[in-house]
Amino acid sequence: MYSINRRDSLLLLAGGLTGSTAMTETNAQTQSKKVVDDGVSEITPVYVMTHNESQSHTFVRADFYSYDTKKDVRLLPGASIKVNGFELQRDPKELVSYIGKIPTSRGLLTFEFARTPGRVIEHSFALPELEIVEFPRTYRAGETLKVRVNPGPPRAGGMRDTHRMAIYAGNIYYPFDQKPAAEQEIVFDPIHKKIELPIGSVKANIFRQQRTPLKNISNEFQSGWAVASRSRDFKMEVVK
Repeated sequence: MYSINRRDSLLLLAGGLTGSTAMTETNAQTQSKKVVDDGVSEITPVYVMTHNESQSHTFVRADFYSYDTKKDVRLLPGASIKVNGFELQRDPKELVSYIGKIPTSRGLLTFEFARTPGRVIEHSFALPELEIVEFPRTYRAGETLKVRVNPGPPRAGGMRDTHRMAIYAGNIYYPFDQKPAAEQEIVFDPIHKKIELPIGSVKANIFRQQRTPLKNISNEFQSGWAVASRSRDFKMEVVK
């Protein structure tokens, strides 16, 4: 199952997921990286929605940034960020971040941002559809993999639409990247072709991710993004 933490959401804005380097910080250094919202300065929201089809909920995260101070923004007392009526809570593992698990429905995920009393800014998003005609059943290590899809119309306001795939075999993580292909198919190319995969049944995962600049869908923010992902786990056979 593909899940996303706050670091992942930041890296998504840069174009992909990468490894991390551990860093030790003092409490003073950590506190210097955040600022309390003043209610009027321009801020940059980042809304992240991640759904795995084996789950009955969608994980959501909201972060806010200040370009003026280059810091994370903590909301004022009384401010709130809700999704479909469920208020997001501070993530205890992060400096400033708001998270929640929203019951999954076929409708929209509506973020309601009440930055100051009496003014609510709404943005609604649909999770992407995988639109895969048939999931792959077999794979030979090191080779590219073609998956047939039935693509729908482009998402309104969207800027980036990508697919990723990975195989999980015990402690082995075998990721694929998407290559340019015909409209009716996705071509996955293994990133680490020299990794040896065991022959037999393995778990695999395909996810689709769509990124939408908020300025493309409303006039409320000049910066900010929404990143929505849907994934599905399935079994396949690694063959010689």
